[in-house]
This record gives sequence, structure tokens and C-alpha cells, in this order.
Amino acid sequence: MRLLCFPHAGAGPSQFRSWLAAGPDSLQIMPVALPGREARYKDPMPRRMEALLRDLSHGMEPLLDQPYAMLGHSMGALVAFELARMMRRAGLRQPEHLFVSAFRAPHLNGRSPPLHALPGHLLKAELLRLDGTPPEVLAQPDLMDTLLPVMRSDLEIAEHYRYRHAPPLSCPITCLGGITDQRISRPELRAWRQHTADEFRLRLFPGGHFYLYKTPVLVQHAICTDLGLSTLHPDDAMA
Repeated sequence: MRLLCFPHAGAGPSQFRSWLAAGPDSLQIMPVALPGREARYKDPMPRRMEALLRDLSHGMEPLLDQPYAMLGHSMGALVAFELARMMRRAGLRQPEHLFVSAFRAPHLNGRSPPLHALPGHLLKAELLRLDGTPPEVLAQPDLMDTLLPVMRSDLEIAEHYRYRHAPPLSCPITCLGGITDQRISRPELRAWRQHTADEFRLRLFPGGHFYLYKTPVLVQHAICTDLGLSTLHPDDAMA
């Protein structure tokens, strides 16, 4: 089973490095590269969801030749959800399962004030508060000059997003969250239930908003369970 992974705002596919190391034999983990970062740093950064979906859809069809699931963390959850709806409209193969992490259900309005237009020092302070960017990275001006435009672009996408009603997805949805996440509430996570006509689960893990990258084995075990896959790690198979 392929698992297409979409990272949080401002992040690239390398965010899932720990996931690649911990991945079980039954799960082919495929981090998705969004424009404007890492290997795609020269590509223009979209500022609206529709433009981002058009960009991602160009490379999707070759990945749909076998069963797959999608996982999105924080803003990545919104991207994965809307991409699944776009593929349904296009008559393409649907995911077997959608895993959405640390993001409120898409039909709910955001509670936080917009962040994308904050002055640099205030945006850095917010990133530090969320504990998603290491302090040593925030302290490097050259690195932040590269990171902040990507972060602003992604935040602008999420903050200008407007949900459009459509029938629920036919695949199951599992909503994942951190037990001590101060940014997203339990009711906001449970509200994802209305976006599937199939089974819904809510799973919580130790940690805050970025628990996903700190507990890869626990989260992957839960994902494999929901997909009906073995949780055996390749190293265990050789033992």
C-alpha cells in the first residue's frame, strides 16, 4: 500500500525522514514534494488552494496504478482532503483511506488570527511557540530568509481557504491528533466525521501539534491497523 504524505505548512518531504526510517515492510511511504521547497525550490509557490491542487494533480496519475492511502499533517490534511475530492471529480482512482492529522474539519472556520502577513519577528515568535521549527533554525537569518516566504505562502493558502459543500468521500477517514495539542480541539477533530460515508476513527497520541514526527512508530502502527496491513518492520523480517 502506498501512503502519500503531505507535510505541514512551510515544510518539505524531508520532514518525513523519521517515517522512512521507521516504516514497516507493508507500507510504501511516499512524501509529496510541494512547489517552492527542497528539490522544487525553483518552482513558483501557489497562494491559493486551487492553484496548489492543479500543480499536484499533474504528477498524481502515475502513482494511482495500485492501492494507495493519503496522510496530511496540519495544513497537509486540508491539501490531502481537497486533492481526494479533486480526483473524485476527475474520475480518477480514489484513496483507500484518508488520514488527516492536527487540523480542524474543513467546514469549520479558523479560530486564530491570520498569520501570513505578520512581520518577520512576530511570525518567528509564532513558529517558536508552536514548536514546529527548531530554535537553532529560527536563529539563522539566511535559513529563515528561505523558509519564511514558503511559510507565508502556505499560511495564505490555508487562511484564504473556503470550504465548498460536496457529498462525503466514500473512503474511511481516520483523524489523528496530539493529546496536548493546544491549537486544535477534540470537537474540531471529531467534526471530520461528516466528510466520510464510510467508517470514521479518532486516534490520539502523546505530544502536541507536531506529535506526528516525534512518534513515527506509534502512528504508523495505527495506520497499518486501520489499513489492515502487517506492522512488521523490514529489519524484523530478516531476524
